[in-house]
Amino acid sequence: MKNMNDKTKKWLTVAGGLAVSALLITLITGQFRIAPINDVEIPPQNNDGQSVVVETLDITEKENDTTVPDIKVPEQSENSNGDDIGTDQTIQPNIPEKPTYTEEELTNQNQKPNGDPVTENDKVQDHDKVEKPVTPPKADNQPQSGDKSDGKIYVPGFGWIDDVGDGHGSVAEDMYENGNKVGIMD
Repeated sequence: MKNMNDKTKKWLTVAGGLAVSALLITLITGQFRIAPINDVEIPPQNNDGQSVVVETLDITEKENDTTVPDIKVPEQSENSNGDDIGTDQTIQPNIPEKPTYTEEELTNQNQKPNGDPVTENDKVQDHDKVEKPVTPPKADNQPQSGDKSDGKIYVPGFGWIDDVGDGHGSVAEDMYENGNKVGIMD
């Protein structure tokens, strides 16, 4: 074994592992084979010593008394979600074809292509002439955002809260590169 280098030892180990794996796979798959049912003998259940052999049934006989009632298919009704009755089933109803319009119908500014008249809301407005909506005047009896009174400040949605002054920030020196902070954040 002194003359064997590491590469040869590795190849021998791999080859041995493959051989053992092949042997295990062969043995495991052999356990899954099932004996045919006709050859199985059931051991005796009583003390008589007689053995019972399972016989297969002959299923070639036909019964003539079988009658099948006629299938009644209900009348088809109009279903907007598709046809679910009978053997012809559709998921969606048939989609009507897209209408085609002439160039004159598409360029007429007084009438829509489908024939409806154009209303004031449908007309295109010039961007420079659009008026901005007027903001409602401030109610005198309602506090506005940022109003201060008796050491409290009004914040919409929260009401009057204690005014602790201007906020302040600090730089955490022990911060990871990806922004996850380490330690207790007070």
